[in-house]
Amino acid sequence: MHSTIYKCHHCRYLIYKSFKDIFPFALIFSWIEILQKLVISDDSFLAQTTKSSIYKNEWLYTVSNTLYDLSHLLIYFMASYFVASLVWRGLSNQTKESFSASLLGFATVWLLLTSVVPGTDYHYPSQPIWLMLALISYLFIFLTRLLQNRHHIFQYSMLAILLLISSILSHILYRYPNIDLEYLIQNHFSQWLGDGPHQLIPIMLWSILAIFLTLSGLFVPDILFRPYSYFSVVSENLNAALSQHTDKIPYLYTFYTVKNSFAMFGGIGILLSLFLAVLYESRKLQSKNYYKLTLLTLTPLIFDQNLPFLVGLPVILQPILFIPMVLTTIFAEAFGALMLYLKFVDPAVYTVPSGTPSLLFGFLASNGDWRYLPVTAIILVVGFFIYRPFVKIAFAKEEQYEKIT
Repeated sequence: MHSTIYKCHHCRYLIYKSFKDIFPFALIFSWIEILQKLVISDDSFLAQTTKSSIYKNEWLYTVSNTLYDLSHLLIYFMASYFVASLVWRGLSNQTKESFSASLLGFATVWLLLTSVVPGTDYHYPSQPIWLMLALISYLFIFLTRLLQNRHHIFQYSMLAILLLISSILSHILYRYPNIDLEYLIQNHFSQWLGDGPHQLIPIMLWSILAIFLTLSGLFVPDILFRPYSYFSVVSENLNAALSQHTDKIPYLYTFYTVKNSFAMFGGIGILLSLFLAVLYESRKLQSKNYYKLTLLTLTPLIFDQNLPFLVGLPVILQPILFIPMVLTTIFAEAFGALMLYLKFVDPAVYTVPSGTPSLLFGFLASNGDWRYLPVTAIILVVGFFIYRPFVKIAFAKEEQYEKIT
């Protein structure tokens, strides 16, 4: 029993180490995304708010496209490098085999992810499916150990077969883009949500699902972590507001008015509150590495680029954070709904520029209702106190495991 528990902890420990290996690249990726969404892209926050003629220049369009392609490559590289790192760490006592297997793991994932159809965005993963990548890594570890005592010719033959299978799968994805997993998930979630939830309990349940998917390292549909203005309920609210009936909108509780306005600061689970808790505890425990690493993620988090924070700590595959994430989110949405019910704040119904930081979403989408700012501050502070004891436990467990290893 103890041996099984130790193996599980060790697997998770290796995954965390591999996450930290890709942290620098996640940081670069987040800054590129910030520049794109705030300044450079023709649909950036600055472009939409200023309507400047500079965005008609060809050179800026070229820069934007170059950065866009670079973002793609970084996502591909991080996913491939994560697998290579995890395979290498899992086989660290077998130097030659670990290098070959990690290289093969990198090549396999790279081949699968770069099967892009020209002119489409089907295969650009907005976020790697970390759990699937971890399973692929352990498959390579298992196969390498299985083949380690075999003849070299047999080993190389198996490696060649694996590469051939990867190449065939890549070709299939290229020819039939509609079978792409991410595309199918996005499509089905859009259908399931229909016109959009317009009651508080379903909104909370969808938020809890988003938290579970995030922590599990599974794919989170865009519709659950980005403001989505194409729901019918959002359109009807906007039409009512444009008709000078803001106080009588048909749907008071929607993703737009509740989830996006009160419970997405820094990302799913109100990651800015978690950031504050980690920063406080790491300083209190004099953990300089965590303190510096956390500070590096602050600016990306403010602009909702949370990948460095998710992989740097890491947050992904940390089951201990599920309870505080749910509690913080439920509190934020319930408190926000109460503020709307009491008419303390105007509902967020207006379309905001893409790239708008979630901290300012409610303020801007309500046409500048300043009362969103103190409400946001209250939610962040309460979230900080909810997260603190769980962060303390997570730090203690990691310190204990470090001593064992």
